[in-house]
Amino acid sequence: MDDIFNIFNISWWMDESNHAPEIIDAIIFLLLLAPVAYLLVFTLASLTKQRLHTYPPAPVQCKFLVLYCVRRNGAEVIRSIEHFFDAQLYPREMYDIVVAASELPEEEFISLLEMPINIVVPDKENSSKVYSIRQVMERYSPNEYDMVLIFNSDNRIMPHALELFNNAYYSGCDAIQGHRMTENLTTPVAIFNAASEEISNNIFRKGHTTLNFSAALIGSAIALDFRIFHKLAPTLKGNDLSKTLEIALLRENIYIEYLDEVICYAKKEESYKEYEQRRNSWRKSRWNSAQYALIHLPVAFIRGNWDFCNKLVQWLMPSRFILMFLIMVMAACTTLLYWPLSFKWYALLLGYFFTILLAFPGGAIKSKFFNSFKDIPMLILRTLFTRKSKASAS
Repeated sequence: MDDIFNIFNISWWMDESNHAPEIIDAIIFLLLLAPVAYLLVFTLASLTKQRLHTYPPAPVQCKFLVLYCVRRNGAEVIRSIEHFFDAQLYPREMYDIVVAASELPEEEFISLLEMPINIVVPDKENSSKVYSIRQVMERYSPNEYDMVLIFNSDNRIMPHALELFNNAYYSGCDAIQGHRMTENLTTPVAIFNAASEEISNNIFRKGHTTLNFSAALIGSAIALDFRIFHKLAPTLKGNDLSKTLEIALLRENIYIEYLDEVICYAKKEESYKEYEQRRNSWRKSRWNSAQYALIHLPVAFIRGNWDFCNKLVQWLMPSRFILMFLIMVMAACTTLLYWPLSFKWYALLLGYFFTILLAFPGGAIKSKFFNSFKDIPMLILRTLFTRKSKASAS
């Protein structure tokens, strides 16, 4: 029993005849080396251009159901739909728009009624995005459309989007994730979010598909085979559309393609308060997905569903900022307690920063990010130590 309490004694750790600290250090190092190596492999894959091709023009045009999910912010979805009608080059008779609308002010709801769209109001208050989508799909039969596109209320898609989705679908893609980008690079919070999302696009979407793994879903700008989604929709559960839809698709061995050239603009949180609320919701979802991965990874491995295994491994990894924080803590602790052990930690930290720099986006996001760099440390601290508060619905 005394040996157990020795771990709280600094002299026990400093004893040269005691190899337990080195063993513990090695185990922790391997646990943190694995996610860094994972990120590096897919980052390097994202830099190649062998997978970044466009699909050939399809000889037929499929029919789309374009689904917008909106809660409270009706004015935003009205602008998005108007932009879609004005900008989209796909034949108008080959797509319909439906809005899953909840908790809208009366004047905004009336404005939507005046538009050439369908509206579905969920049958319960405070309905989640997943529940609202399920309600929409109940209104349609499996053969009414070829594909369904899922957007958030603030999404603005590029003019050739439906054509590119149609080409990929005709070539055999049943699930497609578009390239979502941040539109409002107006505050340090929004710029930080934009950079983080583009890093995820490079690693978990472009990198994954380059190595023939499914792309990670992001909650909007998603195109799906209508019949497949009609079958899966009733099985979707929870509040996180991306996670529950990824599970449903990958368990069925349905590959998720990523079209980097299909740009979909979205708005990001601009204030610290909004950012913290979003982080709380994200952390809860991540915790739930990690629990799911622990339970289902062995079964997926035994069945040889490697695409699903890759997704579950991704969910088990700490977030990029938690990973960076843990490596820095271990580097500092080993430096103070037994400095010969610290060299590998500093090498790992350099490897981590090298990986993030390789995956870092260019263009306006990069320049604005470094111009507002003085605000980034505080935002990272808020990311690591977000106060627990009730997450607001998106």
